[in-house]
Amino acid sequence: MSTPETPLPIDVELTGYLDGELDADARHALEARLAADESLRARRDRLAAGRPDAAAFDRLLDDAPHDRLAALLAAAEPRPQPARRTANPLLAIAAALVLIVAGVAAGFGIARFALPPEVQVVHGPPASWREAVAEYLALYTDETLAIIPDDPDLRRQELAVAGERLAIALTPDIVALPGMTLKRTELLDFRGLPLAQIAYLSPEAGPVAFCIIANGKPDAPLAFEERDGFNVGFWTAGGIGYMVIGKIPQPRLEMLATSLESRV
Repeated sequence: MSTPETPLPIDVELTGYLDGELDADARHALEARLAADESLRARRDRLAAGRPDAAAFDRLLDDAPHDRLAALLAAAEPRPQPARRTANPLLAIAAALVLIVAGVAAGFGIARFALPPEVQVVHGPPASWREAVAEYLALYTDETLAIIPDDPDLRRQELAVAGERLAIALTPDIVALPGMTLKRTELLDFRGLPLAQIAYLSPEAGPVAFCIIANGKPDAPLAFEERDGFNVGFWTAGGIGYMVIGKIPQPRLEMLATSLESRV
């Protein structure tokens, strides 16, 4: 049996978009991000493809006996009756049919939240930005980055946009990592805070990321942890959080994080 993929922080917003629950401003903002971000569009398409209940609900409504219900309701129109006359049986029948259709339709909505545990989709924001990054990077494969053409001018432009948003200087020389190819820089969002993910491809370790967030936190020295199978180095300086993450040996990750800390 397959295991559902871990939802991302953006999934709740994308689900609201697909359900038509976002207000106009939020919808327009998300559509602008979708237009600029191919990976976000792919995520939206995967969520849309995994919603069979909506199609089933539509088929249920299409198959409902609308003509028969309308005829029964029309026949049950109230007419002047003696005060003690019993209720019209046609009205009771029509009401019962309406309740049956509504109950079955509601069952499709309930089924979305009563799936077996192995296919349950759990929505909820990650506890920290490092957790969100780890969940996102877990979706990457070597091919995710390998297919991106090497374009130094485009990489320089991506870094400049992210640096301007974060109010720090970012250039290919500043963020270069030995033995790894800089593949792209994405400007993301975590709970309303700008988050840049600079992605590299390592021949030995696969995808590696250097992430930066303007979170306004107090300064904190370089520290290390293991998260979701990744080695992580992180620190905070000047209200900016930094993080290096990848499936690379701890000693090498410490060297890379220390080098980046001295340059940014």
